[in-house]
Amino acid sequence: MIYHLYPPFFIVSEESDFADAWEAFCCKLLNLKEKTDDIYRRHPPEQGIDLYYPNKQTAYQCKSVESGKSGDFNVTKALESIKSAKSAKPKVPWKEYVLCTNVDITGTAEAKLREELPDIVIRPRSYWQKLCEEFKTYVERNFRLLLTIPADRIVDTINQAFYDNYSNELKAMLSKESFEIILYSNRHDKVYKIPVAPEFKVEDLLHILKWFFKLPGPRTIDSEGISVGLSHSIVFNGKKQVFSNSLQEAGIGAGSVITYWTTLVWEDEEGARFNADVIHMMTADMLERLDPTKRAQRAMKIFSDDIRKAFDQFDNELNGSQSK
Repeated sequence: MIYHLYPPFFIVSEESDFADAWEAFCCKLLNLKEKTDDIYRRHPPEQGIDLYYPNKQTAYQCKSVESGKSGDFNVTKALESIKSAKSAKPKVPWKEYVLCTNVDITGTAEAKLREELPDIVIRPRSYWQKLCEEFKTYVERNFRLLLTIPADRIVDTINQAFYDNYSNELKAMLSKESFEIILYSNRHDKVYKIPVAPEFKVEDLLHILKWFFKLPGPRTIDSEGISVGLSHSIVFNGKKQVFSNSLQEAGIGAGSVITYWTTLVWEDEEGARFNADVIHMMTADMLERLDPTKRAQRAMKIFSDDIRKAFDQFDNELNGSQSK
């Protein structure tokens, strides 16, 4: 397995912020490596020390790069942390200072760090990937599985999802030039590698994905009197993309990570049936049913289960076709 130490491949389900997730992950692996549970996370203000190992007086600073690109490593912030840790040394004594980062930093960045702290220990991407191999069973839950959607699956879907003339155009685009992108859904735990053409419209790709996953259409959850549905979009670099733009115009290229973003929308179909004039005669259960937010939450839970089943079915079919 390839351990990509950045989203959407890397996850720590207990944390909502990537920087916190990286810090928690480092803490877990360092404790495993040192065969201890004494290494702990420090609460803000950390004073340049995110993790601390009292027995060995080792201070750790965790610097994560969400893009996973070495060039995005912020050496200025790392230097600020080193200076803060030096100031905090009387209260948090340390003999060794370790920088934990999920990328391989450049030689220029390393030189600047060593100017500030010559004996700094740098633990880059390769170090953590080696620990992941060493502690496979412990990190399995921190990485999403990458599945490959083959080109012939794209072609089959295009044949089914579009009119003949336009499907021929799309297949010609794919045959002329293609590259692979990384696809992730905000409602699923798998990541996909999928071939596309740069001339595909964002709307074309969205239509293909709808046919792929066959997520449930709008329906009323009768038990709750709530109508639930989905809105769909393509998100790249944190922005919803304009449907009429080509992937090339959107800046999407080989290796780009895009999100198939689906949003749950709901409408109350039952509220009008209640008569506010007689609310004083209602039971507690009836009052509960009057609250549209609570009913919507229950309805969306039911609908979300249907979404999960649709994704699971797609994965099972994909795995089945690849094992033949």
